Amino acid sequence: MADVEFGVFDWVDVHAGRSIADTYEDRIAVARRADEGNFTRFHVAEHHGATLGLAASPGLFAAALARETKRLRLVPTTFIVPLYDPLRLVEEIAMIDHLSHGRLEIGIGKGSSPHEATMFGFDRDTMGARYQAYTPAVLDALATGVFVPPGGGAPVELTITPDRPIPVWYPTSNPESIRMTAENGQNTIFGFAFKSPDIAVIREHRDLFVEVSEAVRPGKRPPLFGILRHVVVADTDERAYEVAEAAFAAHYDNFTWLWRKHGTPQPPQPDLRALVDQHLVFIGSPSSVAAQVSDVIEATGVDYIAGSFAWGTLSRDDALRSVDLFDTEVIPAVRPGR
Repeated sequence: MADVEFGVFDWVDVHAGRSIADTYEDRIAVARRADEGNFTRFHVAEHHGATLGLAASPGLFAAALARETKRLRLVPTTFIVPLYDPLRLVEEIAMIDHLSHGRLEIGIGKGSSPHEATMFGFDRDTMGARYQAYTPAVLDALATGVFVPPGGGAPVELTITPDRPIPVWYPTSNPESIRMTAENGQNTIFGFAFKSPDIAVIREHRDLFVEVSEAVRPGKRPPLFGILRHVVVADTDERAYEVAEAAFAAHYDNFTWLWRKHGTPQPPQPDLRALVDQHLVFIGSPSSVAAQVSDVIEATGVDYIAGSFAWGTLSRDDALRSVDLFDTEVIPAVRPGR
């Protein structure tokens, strides 16, 4: 477990009763606290027209974090590649990398919500086609400094380029993507929080990921295979559940809001204690959460856990307390002697 890394993941979802500006400040405060501790990365999601995500431009949010942090690696997770002009995306990525002094990593994806794609005038097939055309052009340009338009045209010599290879993440809930991700040498987060596959499925695909990675790049450590979990740590189990219950109801409303708006039925809000029993969320005192985290690492073999510490109606103080306890008590208990 000594090799396991921990990061922070944020949807930046709507907080009822807080202005958008205050919500941004709350999340930046979480990033600043994470920057002081044992966390290695801060991930921010991209969503559009949904209460689940106020970071419609994860790159812009990462640029703001670059000026507020010193050590954390910043990971837009993900850039929805089909929604961008690919040349502009390359230049934006290079800018953020320099603004952060080389701390940028990027997540790439084709987008998970057809309702968000429709806002831009695209259907699922178009999103897939644009992703397949644009992604190689973006990654090649970052590596070579020359952008070759995927639709044809003269190559563009870039004046803003990264000084080093930028690590790539491909988060997925599709087991069929795991082999491709490993072959491409990309890190992954498998599943999305409480909607993740169960522990046995995670272990199966983690083992496949490592096997393929070692076959493609023998002798090298495989990319990171991670999971995402909501987290609330408080001084006692009782306090943690008290804090989490109301906040999770608001977050689940945000999580399903856009789908319900478009008439897509959603399952009822899952029970938090059942989710803890299934190791799909981490809630409790530091000792309880350390045991939950250790059990998941041992059962799945993952070497990266991204914790979401701010969501729903969690107050800034409760989120910061949770980050602090996770950093100072949970991580040292999970990685003794490191």
